[in-house]
Amino acid sequence: MGENDMKEWTRKRKADIVMGIILQVYFLVPWIHHHTMYGYLYQALKMNDYVRTYNEMLLPSLKKIWGYTKPTAFVFLCILFLMLFFQIVEFMRLYHIFINERPSDYRGFFWILFMIAFAVFNDGFTYEDVTEYSLYPVYGEIYMILLLVLVGVWIILDALLDTWESEHAMLLTELEEQEKKALQTKVQILEERYQEMLKSRKVVHDMKNHILALKNYDQEQNWSGLHEYLNELSEDILEYNFHVWTGNHMLDMILNQKEKDAQRQKTDMQIDTEVFSTLPFTDREIISLFGNLLDNALEACEQIKGKERWIRIKIKKKNQLIYIEIANAIAKKPDQNGSGFISTKKENGLHGYGMRNIRDIVEKYEGIFQYEIRDESLMVIISVYA
Repeated sequence: MGENDMKEWTRKRKADIVMGIILQVYFLVPWIHHHTMYGYLYQALKMNDYVRTYNEMLLPSLKKIWGYTKPTAFVFLCILFLMLFFQIVEFMRLYHIFINERPSDYRGFFWILFMIAFAVFNDGFTYEDVTEYSLYPVYGEIYMILLLVLVGVWIILDALLDTWESEHAMLLTELEEQEKKALQTKVQILEERYQEMLKSRKVVHDMKNHILALKNYDQEQNWSGLHEYLNELSEDILEYNFHVWTGNHMLDMILNQKEKDAQRQKTDMQIDTEVFSTLPFTDREIISLFGNLLDNALEACEQIKGKERWIRIKIKKKNQLIYIEIANAIAKKPDQNGSGFISTKKENGLHGYGMRNIRDIVEKYEGIFQYEIRDESLMVIISVYA
């Protein structure tokens, strides 16, 4: 649990408070001949004889074995002082948790020390003359066993909650990274779209000069110059050409951007879509869904050496369903774990949190998410209601 976690009511903090209160109450339960351990310690100090106190309070009807109980009485006294010390430490720890401070944790050390002391108390002293008698009361043994169980359960619970909160923190970090990446993608797309718009305006603004130049080449019958000028002009215009793939401005910007990214890394990307009147996704969901899918496909292709790199995108509408298929080449067949999720290794082209995010979006619209893995390709298939 990090320092920032203490500023909020985490599951671990709540569990520590509940278990801490239970432990404090448990220490107050009378169990030594209808007395608490405080009553026993008070009597032992008052009488200045811990052996006599042990015999009279715990073994009043077994005077035959009183002469053998000194070692056991001493260990028992040490156990009670250990319990008292542990209660004070845990009370202070509970206080620090309440006021949002990080306390030290000695429970594991206490549990081991108490286990050793209990083992010595329980089995450490045997005498042939009194084998038919017990040098300690059964209810005391039960109380100590329950205390060991209580602290042990608390330690295990804390360990489980630590693991859960660590995983939860990692998911939150990945979520923040995904949100940041989505925002950066949107900004990048908008910036490039703005540059395209400026370039288009510049081309239109200069069109008069372009036409005059073309007429001049024609009048001079400079066909080679005319051909070269037309090539340069067409390349200049096509470089900033914005293709309308679906009619959704955000999705079209992503497809155009990823197509350029594919060209830069020498990946053959083919897009087969149709124009839709509406899409069910928000702009943020479009960026997260298609951005993750296409980034995964591009990264998977980037790992390929010596083989063809390719990505096939198909977005179609049939009746009330939108079908999305994205297939790409892969360097090797990815691993799968027992739950059916694809390994999160980078070369597989499918990242852990990105895929969970995709699934969440698809499930939000009651859609279906599937994938097919072959030796040299991977296909993601999504269908959602329009």
